[in-house]
Amino acid sequence: MPLVTRCALCGKKYEIAEDNPAYQKLVAKPSSTYICDMCKNRVRFESEDQQKPKKPM
Repeated sequence: MPLVTRCALCGKKYEIAEDNPAYQKLVAKPSSTYICDMCKNRVRFESEDQQKPKKPM
């Protein structure tokens, strides 16, 4: 039975299947936050971009 949850960053609703690793975490602790793959990648890209050295003008 899929679990319906909402992403903490973008607010979209997602159906989490039982084979998803986040499913076990959400069933064990329902108050835990869920962040979708698209938001995870966006945050990772922005943090890597911030760590790059600035180009001299």
